[in-house]
Amino acid sequence: MSEQEEIIADRESRIADIEHEPHDFLSPISGYESMPLVTLEIAADELIGFIPMINNYVSIAKQRCKHPPNGLTNDEAAAIILYSMGWKPRDQCLYYVLNSTLRSSNREQLKPWYFYLRLFLNGLFRLQNISKTVYRCVNKDLSHKYPMGKIIVWWGFSLCTTVLNTFQSEHYLNPSSPRTLFIIESHSGKDIRQHSFFPSIDELLLMAGTSFQVIDYLHQENLHIIHLKEIDSIYPLLQPVHILSIPGSTSLFASDKNIQFLSVTSRSAEPMSTHSEMELRSRNPMQNVRSFSLQPTTVLSESAIRTSSSLQFRNPRLERIISAKPNKSHLSLSSMELIDQDMEIVACCLSRDDTKLISLNLENNRAGGSGTKYLSNALIQNKVLTTLNLKNNHIDIQGIEQLSYALQQNTALTMLDLSQNQIDDNGVQCLSYALKHNATLTFLSLTDNDVGVQGAQCLSEALQQNTALVSLSLERNHIGHEGVSYLAKALLINATLKSCNLKQNQIKDEGIQNLSHTLRQNSAKNNQITSEGIEQFSDVLRLNTALSELYLDCNKVKNEGAKYLSVVLRQNKTLAILSLASNDIKETGALYLGEALRFNSILNVLNLSSNQIGEIGAKCLKDALKRNHALTTLNLENNQIGSGGYDTWQNNRNRATSNLDCSKIPDEGIKYLSDALQYNRTLQTLILTSNEIGNTGVEHLSYGLQHNSSLTTLVLAFNRIQHEGAQYLRDALLKNKTLRVLDLGYNDINERGIQYLNGALQQNKTLTMLNLCCNHIDDKGVRYLCDALRNNKTLTNLNLAGNNIGEKGVKLLRDVLQYNSMSTLFFNIYSAYPEAGDDYMYGTTKDIQWPKCSPASLRDQATILIRRTIPWRQRSSLPVPDHIQEIIDEIPSGLRPLVHFHFHKT
Repeated sequence: MSEQEEIIADRESRIADIEHEPHDFLSPISGYESMPLVTLEIAADELIGFIPMINNYVSIAKQRCKHPPNGLTNDEAAAIILYSMGWKPRDQCLYYVLNSTLRSSNREQLKPWYFYLRLFLNGLFRLQNISKTVYRCVNKDLSHKYPMGKIIVWWGFSLCTTVLNTFQSEHYLNPSSPRTLFIIESHSGKDIRQHSFFPSIDELLLMAGTSFQVIDYLHQENLHIIHLKEIDSIYPLLQPVHILSIPGSTSLFASDKNIQFLSVTSRSAEPMSTHSEMELRSRNPMQNVRSFSLQPTTVLSESAIRTSSSLQFRNPRLERIISAKPNKSHLSLSSMELIDQDMEIVACCLSRDDTKLISLNLENNRAGGSGTKYLSNALIQNKVLTTLNLKNNHIDIQGIEQLSYALQQNTALTMLDLSQNQIDDNGVQCLSYALKHNATLTFLSLTDNDVGVQGAQCLSEALQQNTALVSLSLERNHIGHEGVSYLAKALLINATLKSCNLKQNQIKDEGIQNLSHTLRQNSAKNNQITSEGIEQFSDVLRLNTALSELYLDCNKVKNEGAKYLSVVLRQNKTLAILSLASNDIKETGALYLGEALRFNSILNVLNLSSNQIGEIGAKCLKDALKRNHALTTLNLENNQIGSGGYDTWQNNRNRATSNLDCSKIPDEGIKYLSDALQYNRTLQTLILTSNEIGNTGVEHLSYGLQHNSSLTTLVLAFNRIQHEGAQYLRDALLKNKTLRVLDLGYNDINERGIQYLNGALQQNKTLTMLNLCCNHIDDKGVRYLCDALRNNKTLTNLNLAGNNIGEKGVKLLRDVLQYNSMSTLFFNIYSAYPEAGDDYMYGTTKDIQWPKCSPASLRDQATILIRRTIPWRQRSSLPVPDHIQEIIDEIPSGLRPLVHFHFHKT
């Protein structure tokens, strides 16, 4: 057999060794977690008795990992390489003997493996968890061991392939022999290719003690396909380890000299028990091993966190964040890739008698069933937490069962976000039972789960008894018109629910007919509602005395539907917000709505964005705005109101545009709106994004603004405004006394336009926010801006991202901001420093001494926010000090991909 054939045979043997998995529930794998880290050579010495040749292969493994990636030490990487190696006889290979031992019910046999497992797992836990579908195959019929719905545990480390074509060989495709193919949905696999003896092979390693549930199966003659889904065990079957470094080696936490450990129950903070030097030396052949104590140099005080000697899993970064501000009322731990074991640490914080935490954000983590159990137990004890965000985790029926039990006893929680989890109708049934007994929860979000008709029926029964819930979000589920019928029945009885979000639930006209009789506040976006459905809805709305907000975005209302709604607006006395974005409403529809606005005195917000009302539609709205005294916000984004203006549009953007007519045609649609502004005294926000407004249109708007005394926000982004338009805006800003926000992003103002705005900004006393992003502004334009900023005392937010600002412009801004009260300046680092690399961090109002600046002073000084030159997920490659990392951790997860602090490294 050739070397390549031997490699293939060894690989097939590992993938197929699933047949040796016991189907008994064994004791958890543990005992190694309290051991010190030692070198691979010392760990291997303990295994010579049953792997005689191991030292030879240890030497080879150490030579293969001089500079291991992923922050692993040489010994950790070599331990993984050693596991991936194969030799003869196969039953004396490390992977074979280790997995056989893990599958044995006699846990005493694991003791010689403790040092190796401690090192091996220390390396594996440094690697990121991978969510991926993987495959295993064995030339036997194992289907009788995997019945539908059964939960099984694979006790050995499982090598899986990520490529189904692996099983194209005759060994697996022989139709005359029975075969079992496993399709596995895994969320905690480890990609060890960079640390494998065979790095080119597409494989994923599943951790020992991983639990799965059989969710599907298929039998085709001799081929048996079993579909498994990884699930989280309530208790860890593979005891996690605290990632440490061998003394003298480099690792992720090697610089943490004063790691503060958390424990959970005892009233005094006792350090973890460790092996004494005498104990270590008594173990042959360990005479020359330096003792490695896990005892921290500083321990949290009782007031910092409740302690417990039973808490063995550690996450130093999480513990530092929690303990940094023990008395804080709001804590955000979003997007930290926290797992179930981390939730025990978080639960300790919630269980403290003196906790003041009222809001906890755990969005975008990986908490599953056992993690939710820790949190649920804490919620039973906690008396102060009011807001809990668990959006985008791995919470399924097991977690929901625990959480539902806690909700029946908790008397403090008012807001719970369970969006984007794995909650199906069974999970909703558990929650519904809790809602029947809970009297405090007012907000519940189940957005983007798997709720169907049966789930809606369960919620309906709960809502008929619940008297606390005010807001329920079921957006992006599978309720359908039948599920809506159940909800409608409940809402005829329920007197407290004011908001029910049913976007993207395939409701259509049948459902809206049932729903229209009951909902107080409806969000029915993306549901294929046509004008016929709107006609049915309008019959109820005319007489409704409770509806305050109606969202019908992205449906098919069209002109006919707008006609029905206009009748509603003339008679309805409660509707304050109406959103009709993306509904193919044209000039005629705008005419109907405009007529209604002339008589309506209740509606405050009207959203008509992304329709096609055009100039004629704008004229219809003009007549209405002259008489209407209630509307405060009007969104006309992307409605083809403008027609290009006087001047040729210089398109230097990297975005697709059509060949538009730029001849001298007046912006008549904008002129109509400008006329309305002269008379209207209530409109506060006007959004005109993407309307092809040119300089002429701005001239019209300028005249209206000079005579308007109510508008506070004007959005003109993505239009065709050039420096001449900026000249007209200057005239408006010199006379207008109310405008606070002006958005001119994505136009062509350039430095000549900035020169015009300079004069206005020096005298204007009301404008607080100005967006000039992507306007071809260079260093000369920045100089004009800086002249204005030296005298302007009111502008606090300025956006200069996406311009052509160089090093001179940056220095000008930095100098002027030392004497200006501006709180935030956005600009793009790409143009300022095109050569900026991964470790080039720039841009603050003042030079910050890298290692010495305190968090408080840092927040005061870091007023320039810059887009990163690398993705957020690569942030770990940058040498960010702890006190700066604390601030970055507090940035909301939604902003992290866009906005970050950058600092001088001095």
